[in-house]
Amino acid sequence: MTISRKMLEGTVEGRDRKPRERAELGRRLAASEGYLVLASDGGHVGVVDHIRYEQHADHPDEIVVRRRNVLLRRRRAIPFDSVQAVDLKQRTVTLRIDNDALNRSNPP
Repeated sequence: MTISRKMLEGTVEGRDRKPRERAELGRRLAASEGYLVLASDGGHVGVVDHIRYEQHADHPDEIVVRRRNVLLRRRRAIPFDSVQAVDLKQRTVTLRIDNDALNRSNPP
């Protein structure tokens, strides 16, 4: 499942980051496997399953988040520009999108 680009038009500030900021956030994400992923409203999104690098060398293209459901596991790809911060001490990744927006773009 992938968040639609149209849905993320509100995350322009993610694309406006300076190259050093993008690279630093990318470096932190590279070591974030297993971190808890939180929406901007504090809601639990899932856990970082892995990071995808396809087009960029200095930062990932997407993070893949694993959600556990009672009967099955689901994965969701979230674009790099939707990531607001990575907290190494708290082992969390915070998104720029709230839980409602995530659920509208990718129903459970």
